[in-house]
Amino acid sequence: MSEHHPRLEQTASAIEDLLYMGVIRLGDKQDKALLSPQFSLVASNMMSSMKIKEDGGVEEVMKLMYYSLLIYMNEYLKVPKQLMMALGNDLEKNRDSMESGELVTTYIAVLTEVWSQNRKEPEK
Repeated sequence: MSEHHPRLEQTASAIEDLLYMGVIRLGDKQDKALLSPQFSLVASNMMSSMKIKEDGGVEEVMKLMYYSLLIYMNEYLKVPKQLMMALGNDLEKNRDSMESGELVTTYIAVLTEVWSQNRKEPEK
């Protein structure tokens, strides 16, 4: 299976990691992912400071999710700020040649999709 569906396996692994880190959680019906309240708070604060509109484009949302994940990892997972800044700088310069770059890119893709799906749903 891993030979035929590496992208699917990579995405499933990223979802598992994001659940483990508490960045996302499963909805009540267990059939959809939601951003955790803590991550939503970080993303909302970043959205304001980055002046991103609610209907921002995919590229803007991906950038929002990227910076929000780095801040979340520092604030909630207690990864030292210097390490997060170094990782962020390395990713921005060398993402394509780094194994961690591929992982973070997949995390961001999953978070962007969760964000987008939850924005499309009508308010209840």
